[in-house]
Amino acid sequence: MMGPLSLPLALLPLVLLTLSGCSAPAPARPEPPPEEPVEILALPETRHLEPLSAPGIVTEGREPEEGREPATPMGARDYHGNMMRWAYDNEAALLAEAPDAYFYALPQTEERPETALIRWGTSAAEFDWLFSTPRMYPPEMYRFDLDGDGEDELVVLCCSGSGTGVSVWDLHVVEKHEDGTLTDYSTFRYAEDGNPLWDDGLPSLLGLERIGDRAFLILGRELAEVDPAALPEEDRRPFTGSTIQFEVFPEERRIRFWGGVDVVPASYVADLSADVAYRDGVFTLSNFHLYGNTFFEERRP
Repeated sequence: MMGPLSLPLALLPLVLLTLSGCSAPAPARPEPPPEEPVEILALPETRHLEPLSAPGIVTEGREPEEGREPATPMGARDYHGNMMRWAYDNEAALLAEAPDAYFYALPQTEERPETALIRWGTSAAEFDWLFSTPRMYPPEMYRFDLDGDGEDELVVLCCSGSGTGVSVWDLHVVEKHEDGTLTDYSTFRYAEDGNPLWDDGLPSLLGLERIGDRAFLILGRELAEVDPAALPEEDRRPFTGSTIQFEVFPEERRIRFWGGVDVVPASYVADLSADVAYRDGVFTLSNFHLYGNTFFEERRP
């Protein structure tokens, strides 16, 4: 007689199979396709960059001509409107100022179409600076101790070149001497004998290398990929100097340079920046960075 949980021996294998949940073997997984070989790009070699120094273009201020020195201005300031009046009405005009310092554009003459008069306290001097282009950007002026010697300098930015593919600002540092005379040290782009910063110095730090169907600009330890279709068939040396702009941070006693990199016939294939230091008439660029040209933006109104 079978008890309530007894089963015939013949049914026992079937019950065990059911309880174990066994089923037919799953079909074998297909073998994964062989992995495609990964192309390893051999990037161009990079190098450490030392700071780049060059003497400024030196201009001694000359004593203002009698009767051409405007009075110290008072009241509201309209630098752009003043510049328009200087350009079209040939009037002396205040274009920029800093504490106890003023930048005037003096009336134009055939001999001196652009003359800046700098008044700083009781000192005054004329300089033949370029500060006018068709875009009519007024100069910018700051007063602070740029070189850390305990004495203030005047830092002046002047737009000296503008147009298609060109946006050039010159950095002027004006020193006041014990006798009250003023001397200008500048990065003037259009100096008669050229400027060692833009003509030789900075371009010597740049490299251009093609790897397969790709092209890279090299600045120290940084790379920027550029469109090889925009480059000439024959490799040419990258150059700078068509775009020169500066940002001044008086509270931090700091200046930053921004510029474009060109490779004829292409313009603005990349952009770069650097810190600008000044001491004893010498400008030094350091802390270089290279960017793709989508980073660059116009930094003037």
